[in-house]
Amino acid sequence: MASTQSKASATKIGNAFDEERLRRQLAATAVAAELLLILQQDDLGRDLTQEALLVSADFARLVPKNKSNGRNAAVIPMPAGARVQHLINALLVEDGDASLAVKLMSSRFADAAAAGIELQMYEHPEIGQPAVALHLAVRSEISRDR
Repeated sequence: MASTQSKASATKIGNAFDEERLRRQLAATAVAAELLLILQQDDLGRDLTQEALLVSADFARLVPKNKSNGRNAAVIPMPAGARVQHLINALLVEDGDASLAVKLMSSRFADAAAAGIELQMYEHPEIGQPAVALHLAVRSEISRDR
């Protein structure tokens, strides 16, 4: 027989993980996974120095470094000397910063869009911090390669 306290806890947990929020979190995981699949089809030695990673609620892809980001999207410049393989290596680190950063930004952009607000990479730490973590994770892979 369940206590009233455990029923109250179950109700609280149910509200914390509403279906729409869970869908946005799963979509963010799909964004990171799709990026990895796309990168694995690319030339692993291709230089990314003049490119950036564009992350939004719906996708993550490489774009020219000078591309301006759209609404609720971040453009993270790739470090000098970065290659496709370095980005892949950073994304494949189990529980590493790069993959988590892509998921966090994608999820947070989706939450912002659902709430009708706009997040900017340079103004909102909930986007800026994962963007810096992703950049540093790729830079770390470059250093390891040298």
